[in-house]
Formats: sequence, structure tokens, C-alpha cells
Amino acid sequence: MNVLTNPSQLLVKNSDVLEAERILVIQPENDGFVPRLCQQGSVSVNVFTTSEAVRSRLVDLGVSDACIAYGECIPAPEEKPDTVILYLQKSREFMSYLLAMSLPLLTDNGRLLLVGENGSGIKSWQKRLAAYGDVEKIDSARHCSLYVLTPVDKPSPFVINDWKASFEEVVHDVCIMAETLPGVFNHGRLDVGTRLLLETMEAGFKGDVLDFGCGSGVVGAWLAKRFPGIRLSLLDNDAMALAATRETCRINDVDPVAVIASNGLESVRGRFNAIVSNPPFHEGVKTQYETTEQFLKASKSLLKPKGRLRIVANSFLRYPPIIETVFGHCHVLAKRDGFTVYEAING
Repeated sequence: MNVLTNPSQLLVKNSDVLEAERILVIQPENDGFVPRLCQQGSVSVNVFTTSEAVRSRLVDLGVSDACIAYGECIPAPEEKPDTVILYLQKSREFMSYLLAMSLPLLTDNGRLLLVGENGSGIKSWQKRLAAYGDVEKIDSARHCSLYVLTPVDKPSPFVINDWKASFEEVVHDVCIMAETLPGVFNHGRLDVGTRLLLETMEAGFKGDVLDFGCGSGVVGAWLAKRFPGIRLSLLDNDAMALAATRETCRINDVDPVAVIASNGLESVRGRFNAIVSNPPFHEGVKTQYETTEQFLKASKSLLKPKGRLRIVANSFLRYPPIIETVFGHCHVLAKRDGFTVYEAING
């Protein structure tokens, strides 16, 4: 069993609050807490995650796929949980989304446990949780805190359309419309880095194109409108992003070859004429570079001869040495407002 993160260790330390008949774990970390919880034979455990990496890891650790829900919404359970365990997330809006989605699922006397690291802002959630009911701090250890919320009023039914945001932008005379969800990069707006990336795409894209870490699908959908003949695939680890991407493609009349749920490049098949990306460097509440670094190292093997890799990234990120090691070169195409667009050609 792999090592538990600090929030999971705090939950185990307070095992008495985990005594329940039906537990729903929301956004668990990529560790062995859920398998350990499942070993308590008297409790029924279900999981909701928006991370394909976490979903596949839990399955590898022996958790039944039937107990894991991966998607943008928690499916209505056959029996309501009496306890929900929610791990703190980086985005405040995404946290509100998860609370609005999970609280209506609780039994009448149910409770919600919120756990997270102190350095990630969990203490501020004690006051915010009070808007939903009675809040009590259970414990603080390992630089983490654990709170329990007992809802007072019956929560309103969850309606996902209430949480959607959309925007419209024009780059190179191509109008792109996007629909986004909380926690998805570019939620409600086009960021500076993505705009800079699109501005470099004046010509030369054809054939099979992969949008890695597609977010709301803006880059891929824009490319498909700018270069109608391309065969577009879009990939992300996050189910929220994939749901937004499908909607972005629909409202732009873009018909992709595939929308892929994948931990990094694990689920990718075939080779491409181009791979484009505004690659992620956050996961959960922490900064995380490993996924993008592995993507850059593997990208050359997924490109056809003369195929191109083009990415935009914060200028402080040290991606050029990795690209140079893999491809033998790394060209700077544009630089503005703290972002840089890099390109490398396969052979």
C-alpha cells in the first residue's frame, strides 16, 4: 500500500469519525486511503473523482471500478451516504461546486468531513462552511485540519447549468466560443498565455493534431476552425475539462476524432503531425510539474517525421532544457507578459 498523504493520515488518526454505514469520498488524493477505508468490512464506500490518474490508481490498488464515479457530476446513489469526506481543492469556486453537489446527497442526519493542509487555506473554510450548517473543528495535526459540517437546512437540488460560464474571443479573425466549468483552466475567460499561443498559429497545421491538457477545449476547437482539414484529438486528465471541451466543440460545430481521458499520455494511440498545449502545472492544491515534464520527454515519440510540438508556458518554467534534450533544439516563437511560446520539430 502506498504512503498516505498528510490529510489522509489525519483522517486515519481520527478513525472514530469514519465509523459510518455509507461513506462517499470526494476528490481523494492519489494514495492508499480509500483502499484502507474499504477494508473496514462494515462500511460501504463509494468514490467520486474528476481525475483519471486517481481513478486508474485506485483500480490498481484493488478498489472496484463499480465503486468509483469519474465525471463532472456525482451520480445519484441508490442509498444516500451518511458521511461525505471531501478533500480540499485549490479552486474556491470548484470547492463551492463540490459542496453544492454533495450536500443534497446526504441522509437527513448526515455529515460532511472536510480535510486539507493548513498552508492551502483550509482554515478559511471553517467560516464558509458555517453558511451550510453547524461546523466543528475535529483535529489539527501534520500541518492539516479536519472539520465536520452538519447541515441545518435542506440543501437546494444541484443544477449543473447554474455553474457553467461561457466566453467568446476572436484571434486571427477566427471567433471561438467556449463553455467552461469550475476548476477548469480558462473558466470564464481566455488567458494571456493561450491567446499568445493562438497568435503564433498563422499557418502550417494539417493532418492529425493533439491538444494535450485541453482544458475547456479552446486551443483545439480554434485550430479546427482555423484549419478545417485537421483531424483533432483532445486530451485531459480532468473530467470537468473534458465535459467543457465536448460542449466547446459542440457550440463551435467542431467534430473531433477523439476526446480522451488520460493520465498524461497513457491512453494515447497513434502519431500526430502536431501536438499543441498550454500544459498544466497544478494538481489539486499543489504545484506539480511531473506530468508536463513526462509529456515533453515522450512527445517526440508521438510525432510523425517533421511533426511539430508547440507549447506556451510561464517563462520562469524550465522547459527549454527538456525540449532541447529530447529534440536537439527549442525555438522561441513569441514572448509576452510572462509567457513564452516554444516549438520543436521532429527531425
